[in-house]
Amino acid sequence: MTSQTDTVAVDLDDTELETPPAGLFTRFAAEFLGTFILVFIGFGVTLYAGVLLNPDETLRLLSWGVALLVVVALFGRVSGGHFNPAVTLGAAITGRTSWPDVLVYWVGQLVGAAAAAGLLYLTIPSGLPTAVGAASQKAMFTKNASGFGEHSIVGQLTTGAVTTELVQVLLIEVVATALFVGVALMAQRWARSPRGTTAVVTALAYGALSLTTYSLTGGALNPARATAGAIFAEGWAVGQLWLFWVAPLVGAAIAALLVTVFAPDPLPAYDVEEEEEYADEDLEDSEDEGHRLELDAESEEPEEDHSAEDPTGIPETSPARDDAFTEDYDVTADYDEDDGDASTGTERDRTDS
Repeated sequence: MTSQTDTVAVDLDDTELETPPAGLFTRFAAEFLGTFILVFIGFGVTLYAGVLLNPDETLRLLSWGVALLVVVALFGRVSGGHFNPAVTLGAAITGRTSWPDVLVYWVGQLVGAAAAAGLLYLTIPSGLPTAVGAASQKAMFTKNASGFGEHSIVGQLTTGAVTTELVQVLLIEVVATALFVGVALMAQRWARSPRGTTAVVTALAYGALSLTTYSLTGGALNPARATAGAIFAEGWAVGQLWLFWVAPLVGAAIAALLVTVFAPDPLPAYDVEEEEEYADEDLEDSEDEGHRLELDAESEEPEEDHSAEDPTGIPETSPARDDAFTEDYDVTADYDEDDGDASTGTERDRTDS
């Protein structure tokens, strides 16, 4: 008995290969590196751009958007491209990130942000703070910290003449973070969209919202960024840090709940071309199955008829016969068709005897 094996050629150029899910440590590393790059670019531009280039303040703030675009494009497929505890919380509420992973993401983001801020703080030249009119390295780095009241950006620029209220800063941070997290969740949900599109949309939203809230709150919208700025700033920054954790997390929760209610996962991704491909594959499978059935039918050999070899003419597969009938009936005897002939034959036998 022979068997045949069909060889199917697969064109890998037209086949979308699924990327295996990254491990937890890989996602931790991606969040660490992504947040490090994000904070390094943002803080670095804020610290040094004004010293040498004196750029417009708008360009400084847009550097955060550029940095976010880069890290989402690089690591978005690895960890989801959060780089922000508020985004991670929103992803967990919507079910895209498991709750046990939230703490791992947060640790990676905080450590990455603190490492970037620490590197920048330690590399500030000793004479640079005095040259730019700052009393110390901490005073120079304090411009990266988020605060309210006289420590807000507008309060620092006006030397305390104009200050912000706690409720004002809280409301601005909640609303702005909710908007950003909502955009990020909606941009990241389209799994089949190009990753560059997701990065551009998320980065533009963050850059615009950071620019909008900068004068009142510092424009962090990111607890990891706010924490990194407070660690190496003056003492008041740590005392006001709680607000820049509470407000972004509340805003993220609001955004995630709205996304869950009005645009719940999973979103049906209907692709006409993909549906046609699946239909063609099903048709080919059915045709192959029918072809195999035809081959099996042709290969079946007809059963041999052994009735000619049996002198009794009774096939072996015939139904079971009655025992009483087989005892009285001699299959070897020559019986006539009618009863009259049978009785005549019997009288002839008696006469002969």
